[in-house]
Amino acid sequence: MLNMPLRAVGDAFHEAWRLRWPFLLSHLVFSLVVAAVLAPALALTLRLAIALSGKPALSDFDIAMFLVSPVGFVAALVVASLLLSTYVLDISFMMAIALDARRNRQRRFEAGVAAIVPKFFRIVGFAWRLLLRIVAIVAPFVLLSLVVVQHRLTEYDINYYLAEHPPEFVQAAVLIGVMMLAMLALLVRSLMGWAVALPLVLFEDVAPRDSFGESARRMAGQRLDLFVTLLVWAGVSLIAVAVPFAIVSGGAGLAADAIGLNLTRLAAVLFVFAGIWALLNLLVTTLTTGALADLLMERAGWPGTAGITPNVEKERGTLRLALFVGLVVAAVFGIGGGVDLAARRGADGEVDIIAHRGAAGLRPENTMASFALAIEDEATWVELDVQESADGEVIVVHDSDFMKLAGNPLKVWDATSDELAEIDIGSWFGSEYSGERTPTLRQALELAKDSGSGVLIELKYYGHDEMLEQRVADIVAETGMEDQVEAMSLKYEAVQKMKALRPDWTVGLLAAQSVGRLWELEADFLAVNMAMATPYLVRNAREAGKPLYVWTVNDPLAMSHMLSLGVNGLITDEPALAREVLAQRASLGGAERLVLALGNRLGLSVDDKVYRDGSP
Repeated sequence: MLNMPLRAVGDAFHEAWRLRWPFLLSHLVFSLVVAAVLAPALALTLRLAIALSGKPALSDFDIAMFLVSPVGFVAALVVASLLLSTYVLDISFMMAIALDARRNRQRRFEAGVAAIVPKFFRIVGFAWRLLLRIVAIVAPFVLLSLVVVQHRLTEYDINYYLAEHPPEFVQAAVLIGVMMLAMLALLVRSLMGWAVALPLVLFEDVAPRDSFGESARRMAGQRLDLFVTLLVWAGVSLIAVAVPFAIVSGGAGLAADAIGLNLTRLAAVLFVFAGIWALLNLLVTTLTTGALADLLMERAGWPGTAGITPNVEKERGTLRLALFVGLVVAAVFGIGGGVDLAARRGADGEVDIIAHRGAAGLRPENTMASFALAIEDEATWVELDVQESADGEVIVVHDSDFMKLAGNPLKVWDATSDELAEIDIGSWFGSEYSGERTPTLRQALELAKDSGSGVLIELKYYGHDEMLEQRVADIVAETGMEDQVEAMSLKYEAVQKMKALRPDWTVGLLAAQSVGRLWELEADFLAVNMAMATPYLVRNAREAGKPLYVWTVNDPLAMSHMLSLGVNGLITDEPALAREVLAQRASLGGAERLVLALGNRLGLSVDDKVYRDGSP
C-alpha cells in the first residue's frame, strides 16, 4: 500500500532537488516581499482594529475580551488570512516554477514571478476562503473544549493542575483529546478534498469561491491515497528537518557543556554552529515546501503539460555562487534579526536584576528564605505577589489557593491568619524549609528595608479583592519603604488605579501577550514575556522612556540574548547567575555577544535545570 505514496514522495523530493536553485531564490525573494508588503499590511490591520477598541494596545485579559467582540473576531480573521496568505504565496511561486520546468524544460525563477504576481489578490481571496472553512470546522470543537475546562478545571488554581496533573486534569485532557481527534479527522477529510483548489485557481482560472467544490469533485475517491502520501511527505520532511537540527544542536550542546559559562569561548564555537544550521535550515525548508508543491501539482494533473517530461539542463555555476553568497548573508541576518544594535555596542547599560518570587531557583518561592537569598545575591529588586486574606491582611502568595504549594485547597481570600500559620509552604521544595509560612507584605518589606534591594510588588487579582491597592499603599507608607518600592500588574485597570492612588509611585504593566503599541499605555515600565521581546518593542519602549523588563529568564544564553536586545531588566529565578553573566559580558566584544544571541535563537541552552513555574 505504501509503494505508490513512497514513490510519489520520492519523485517530488527529486524534482524539488532538481529545481533547488530557482526554488531557493524564490524562497529568498518571497521573504523580502513578505517583509516589504505583507508585514506592513498586517501591522496596519492590527492598528486599525485596535484603534476601534479605544486603546493604543491590548494585553492579556483585554485581548481575550476583544477577540470575542465582533470587531475583534473579524480583525483576527483578517490577520490570520494574511498570515495564511504568506505560506500560500510561497508555495504558489514554487508551483509556477515547477510548471514552467515541465512546459518549457527550463528552470527559471522569473517564471514564478510572471505567473503569480498578477494573481496576488486572487491568492489572498483563496486564503481568506480557506481560513473561513477551517474556522467553521474548528470553532465548535474549541468551544466544547472550553466548556470542559470550565466544568472540570476551575475548582483550584490552574497552576496546581498544570504542576500536579490530578485525576480531574487527566480526565479533562482525555475528553479534550478525543474531541481534538474528532476535529482533526473532519479537518483532514476536508483538506484532502480541497487539495488541488490552489492549482485550479492559479493555472486553470477557476474562481476562488468555486475552487473548493471543483477540487472536491476531482479528488473523489482519492482522499485516502492523498492522505497517506502527505503523511509520508510529512514524515520525510520531519526527518529532514530534525536530523540536521539534532546534529547541529547536539554538537553545540556538547560544546556548551564542555565550555560551561565561559561566554568568550562559547561565542566562538556557536558562531560555527549557527552558520551551519542557518544554511541547512534554508535548504531543507525550501526542499520540503517544493516537494509539497510538486505533489499537489501532480494531483492537479500538471495543467497544460500533457505528454511533456522534465529535461535536466546543465546547472549554471555563476547562479549557484551568487545564490549561495546571498543565502549566507540572508541566513545570518535572518537569524540575527532579533538582535538589536545593542549587541554591537560596548558594555551593557544599567541592567536591573529582579529576583522572581525571590531566589526561587534555590529556595521555595515567595518565602522569607527566598527573599533573604535574593537580597544576599544583591538583586536590584525582590519581586513578590500580593493578595488579601480573609481578615484583610496583605499576604505574599501567587496562586489563588495552596494546592500547588501544600496540597491544601483553601482559597487565599478565605484564609485567616491562624489557618495560614498551619500551612507549610516550604516542604515541597525541601524538608529543611518545613518551617516556612506565607509571609505578609509587611514582613517582606521590613526584611528588604535598607538592604540595598528594592521590592517589586505584583498585584494579583482573582476577583475577590476589596481594597488591595489602598492596603498595599498604606503598608508601604507605614514601613517607610516608598523609595524602595515599585508595583506592577497584569490587569491594566489596576495599574491605572494604583497610579491614580499614588502618582509618585513607579507602576508598571505586566504582559504575557499583547497587540498594538504597548509602550503608549499608561504605565511607567513594561514587564513582558521573554518571547515578546523584539528589537521593535525594545526600541519603541526606549523612545517612550519606559524601561522594559523580561520574564522569566534563567538560562545564561537567554540572559545574554535579552541583554543584547537592550532590555533594562531580567526577571529571573537565579539572581546570582544573572550577576555572573553580567560580569562576564563586560569583557565580551560586540561580535561575541551577537553570536551568543544567535545560539539562543537556535534553542541552545547552557543549563538544563527544570523550573516548576515560570509564570509572572
